[in-house]
Amino acid sequence: MGKTVELTDGTAPEWPRVVGRSVGDLADRLALRDLAESYAAAVDSRDEGLFVSLFTSDAVVRVYHSDREGEVARFERARELPLLVQALSGRYPATLHLVGNHRAQVVADSAVAETYCLAHHLHRGTDGAPQDLQMLVRYADSCVRGSDGLWRFRERVVTAVWHSSHPARHSALDRQQAGTSEAEDRRAGRGR
Repeated sequence: MGKTVELTDGTAPEWPRVVGRSVGDLADRLALRDLAESYAAAVDSRDEGLFVSLFTSDAVVRVYHSDREGEVARFERARELPLLVQALSGRYPATLHLVGNHRAQVVADSAVAETYCLAHHLHRGTDGAPQDLQMLVRYADSCVRGSDGLWRFRERVVTAVWHSSHPARHSALDRQQAGTSEAEDRRAGRGR
């Protein structure tokens, strides 16, 4: 029988979990959700400048996969953070992160937050056909409000809880494989 994986199965380190309802000023909680959504937008648009701006200068991002022991990647301080975006863009021609549940507990200028995300990663499978690697991701965050009033990540623990791969159809990879442009696809009736 296979291993049952819960949202937190002990693979990632213990982290202050957001239990119960969100706590804190509504404006702060909305700003923290915006921070989580901006992270997704920065990754998907490959905007390294935006990405780095979401973190404190001494921030750390730790990455775990539920089916592996220990940390699979670590990015420390502002100088290493662009490497995370570069690693994703080097492996996946496109990504799309859909941010779901978000809860936060705010105390003054500090917060812990938890976000669930369904992340899609477009790539070519072993047979060369376009594939969508879908991951359920749990983010556990420690955030601080800066002197400019903006919330930033001090630490982000990224746990890929599980994944599955599916054929991707009507993607940029299909067009690339066929050697056609988007304009040619529209003229041929294959566009949006």
